[in-house]
Amino acid sequence: MTTTFTRISRRGALAALGLAFATATAASTAAQAQDAPVRIGFPNQTEQAMLGYMAALIVEKKLGLAVELSPNLGGTAIGQKAIIDGALDIFPDYTGDALANVLKEEALTEPAKAYERVASQYKEKYGITWLAPTKFNNTYALALKKDKAEELKITKISDMAPHAKDWSLGSSVEFAGRPIDGYPGMTKAYGYEFGSIKPMDIGLMYTSIDAGQVDVIVAFATDARIEKVGLRVLDDDKFFFPAYNAAITVRDDLLAKHPGIKDAIDQVIGNIDTETQIKLNARADIDNIPLDKVAEDYLKEVGAIE
Repeated sequence: MTTTFTRISRRGALAALGLAFATATAASTAAQAQDAPVRIGFPNQTEQAMLGYMAALIVEKKLGLAVELSPNLGGTAIGQKAIIDGALDIFPDYTGDALANVLKEEALTEPAKAYERVASQYKEKYGITWLAPTKFNNTYALALKKDKAEELKITKISDMAPHAKDWSLGSSVEFAGRPIDGYPGMTKAYGYEFGSIKPMDIGLMYTSIDAGQVDVIVAFATDARIEKVGLRVLDDDKFFFPAYNAAITVRDDLLAKHPGIKDAIDQVIGNIDTETQIKLNARADIDNIPLDKVAEDYLKEVGAIE
């Protein structure tokens, strides 16, 4: 892959963002220079990072703008704060994340309503535009091994109530502590708790449940490893989990300077459906192809870049 991205290590990215938070006004002023690189950041989560690389490749290769990457941010919350504070220009986000963790509002399960709400509030409060959302909804999904689900006749989340006290739940670190759309909110909605919850790296959830180290995991709906490990995704019968359509968020001051960014990114991101994203995730998580390579191959396949 031949790109001219300026890349910052995770430690360097966090240090740079910390400095930018303290000098947001100066950073915003500097970004007005015509030759300032477009600052794009994303956390170390397969799908979100892949979308970030797609945005970066479009901005650089299609529009000819210099790009400065801040990959491997510690979590979504860091990136959300960075773009709001002016330390980033572009950040891939999810509607459910923004609703619960930035706007601190109750989750919306209908994708169009969730998108409309975050788009209007981000524009009004932060001067940030949500570009076209993906067609896929990568919401949280509780899953357990298919054989155990069949044996115990478990098809929906409520069915686990009699067993949960004796079971362990594997989840991402973020999910374990998020009060609205995470474990605390879920236990309140469903009326039961697991015997233990084990926060861990997302990739480790799948190896842990496959090895019998946890009984249930909080998976993601578009994760190709669900099928590979042989999991059954349970119905969210109380409609607790919110809509999680992804979208690229962009600061309005950048769009004012480079309005072509919107159409160029919308034509790609707005057309990614569930089947496509699962295949892309599989190339990264199962075939171990680098994320930036997966992103570049897809953009070439759809004719977005040469």
